[in-house]
Amino acid sequence: MFKFFLAAVLFHSALCGSLVDVLQNDGETSLISLIKQAGLADALAGGPFTVFAPTNAAFSKLPPATLNALNADSTALANILKYHVVQGRIHKADAKNELTLTTLAGTKIRFNIYSHNNVVTVEGSKITNFDLNADNGVVHVIDTVMTPPSGSIVDIVAGNSDFSELLKLVKETGLVSALQGDGLTVFAPTNAAFQKLGHRVLGNLAKNQALLKEILEYHVVPHTEYSKGLYNREFLRTLDKHHDVIRLHTSSSGVMVNNAHVTQADISATNGVVHVIDHAIVPPRYLLSTIIGKK
Repeated sequence: MFKFFLAAVLFHSALCGSLVDVLQNDGETSLISLIKQAGLADALAGGPFTVFAPTNAAFSKLPPATLNALNADSTALANILKYHVVQGRIHKADAKNELTLTTLAGTKIRFNIYSHNNVVTVEGSKITNFDLNADNGVVHVIDTVMTPPSGSIVDIVAGNSDFSELLKLVKETGLVSALQGDGLTVFAPTNAAFQKLGHRVLGNLAKNQALLKEILEYHVVPHTEYSKGLYNREFLRTLDKHHDVIRLHTSSSGVMVNNAHVTQADISATNGVVHVIDHAIVPPRYLLSTIIGKK
């Protein structure tokens, strides 16, 4: 028994080394190459740090133009890589749903834990391998390169002209502060999505601000749901006062939310995530009443 224990200790010691050594042993050549190019190898010799390490396949998913731009700008490359590093040792056992950690880039990343499929994500990226221990930290392998969010959910809506109608309605109904809460998911209809409701429905909603507010709240889930946490026939309770549910349908062709398609998923925000949808959704009990202009 003692010999077995000693052999295990020696084996573990052989696998340990610096964070860079552990990454090299794991075969993530793309990340190692970029770390060296950004001049961060010496910095990662300090610590302790926790590194969320994108795989080679994760880097290959980046658009070529994005990767070329990073290769041409060492400062931008270093900032992206620092966004994948946290001070201290954070193990799988330390992860909690909605836990946020400050990265070396100064911005935060968010853990989400989905019990139904045993998935743990960080900024929506699935952690595929946990707790690769190094002498000066720990590595978790992730399947997608993380990109720092451009701001809060409100900032993202305000910064995209396709959401100008949504922004206007959010302001009219006094929902700006609600969308600045933490840990939210917004299924965001585009301007074209609102137009699909028709002029009569939109006109009736303009006359009934209370109903309009409920419908906008029906697009908000009061916790963070990245696409890797969604599952077929899932029901999510929303922020509206009746806590109505939206139904998800997932398939090889994509994700539907009630009668709307998700056209762009996983836009990370500092306080949650935005999914773009192609149709505004309405609680079923209001469908008829909205059409005929009554509540």
